[in-house]
Amino acid sequence: MAETLGKASALSQKPDQTTAGVEEKTRTTPGKRPEVAEEEDYDPFVHRPLENLNSDAAIFMHLFKSTIGSGILFLPHAFKEVGTVSGGACSILIAVLVTYTAVTTIRCAQILCKRARVPSLDLGQVAQASFEYGPANVRKYGNGFKIATNFVACFAEYQTVVIYMLYVASSFQQIIEYLSAVVWDIRIYIIISAPFYCVVSLVPNLQYLTPFSVIGSLLLTAGFFVTLYYFFEDIKSPIRLSMYTSFFAMPVYCTIFLFALHNMCLLMPLENSMKTPRHFPILLAISMMFSACVYVMFGFFGYNKYPDTCDTVIKNLPMNQPAAQAVKVAITLSVMFGYGIHYFVPVSILWPKIAEKVEENNRRVYEVIFRIGGVIITVLVAVALPELGPLLGLFSALCFSSMTLLLPGIIDLATKWEDSKNPKLLLVKNICIFLLWIVLLVIGCFESMRKIIQNYGGTKTEDSICR
Repeated sequence: MAETLGKASALSQKPDQTTAGVEEKTRTTPGKRPEVAEEEDYDPFVHRPLENLNSDAAIFMHLFKSTIGSGILFLPHAFKEVGTVSGGACSILIAVLVTYTAVTTIRCAQILCKRARVPSLDLGQVAQASFEYGPANVRKYGNGFKIATNFVACFAEYQTVVIYMLYVASSFQQIIEYLSAVVWDIRIYIIISAPFYCVVSLVPNLQYLTPFSVIGSLLLTAGFFVTLYYFFEDIKSPIRLSMYTSFFAMPVYCTIFLFALHNMCLLMPLENSMKTPRHFPILLAISMMFSACVYVMFGFFGYNKYPDTCDTVIKNLPMNQPAAQAVKVAITLSVMFGYGIHYFVPVSILWPKIAEKVEENNRRVYEVIFRIGGVIITVLVAVALPELGPLLGLFSALCFSSMTLLLPGIIDLATKWEDSKNPKLLLVKNICIFLLWIVLLVIGCFESMRKIIQNYGGTKTEDSICR
């Protein structure tokens, strides 16, 4: 994954072959779209550099690795909160919907590459181009939509690293408390691990993070299969489990499933690095549906094995068994090693904009301050709100629902509105997606905030005291 993103990042730095042209084109010809014949005459794929591109098989593996991540560890607990039947139904709905919005975004990006006559676009530029080459009354808002998209993307990745910090701290807390007599508050573990995150945040290029990515993937894979062994070691009847809890638990489950499944920020770099970009939508659909099946299986059987599952099911594995101890350490390290990949995304978006306003002689110093400052802020957030389960629900409702539902819907509308044979159907379809986004946002945030307030009000929930 890191290698692929590094290649895509390198490509994006070549001014004659890159996405940078879209801003120049839209500035020099504001509100103007090419004619249909002229648009079809341009094939963006043949203008991409031919060196260092990835095959379909390589892209499929990268897609699968980007989807199967640490988010899977939260699903057994999410199943407990919502019930087996409700969880299965919500999983199918979200999996189909997210697959649809992801594929739609890619197809829109490929259409917009033709309109802008550039080989490739990143996510922010797709948002910008959808407006500037879309309906006349929204073209002037293209740059604003790009800024909003980049803001949501950065917010999502900063939220992810906060969740990673909390998971690592709580896992090490459980391990160390079992192996020794040391009993520390989770905040101490967060602060102790902060220097590691500061060092990783200073890595200047994604390619240098490749060893961390490879090791993390191997550790996560090994831990995943050992965990499945514990799930299937003594299978009990699922009839004893709750099939349904409450309506208000369902939006929270959906947002956590979104957190586990979403990879919107990585789609464009992957598509931009393919030998055959036309195959990407079908590869993406197959990968996401397969990943969703793995998620549902893991969540259901994890809940079936541990009906009182903790916020992450790894905490439920028996601490007195060496294999379980090894899994806890392996997956915790894999999450730590995945920190750098997620932290790199907002840095790669924000720092170039800041660097333009800084004198070249002082640029390196300011970059170090910016990178470490971001780590310090995320550490302070984690220290202030160390309750992992409710915080994940809140962050997912706030941001990941917007990344996977709201932004793709707006891009789809703006890109296809003028050329749609049935604009009413296009509008109704995206309005339904927007309504679902509002439900997930409002109820998800409300329920997560209620749990956070309950925990800090002195009434500790089961989630907060689970070790």
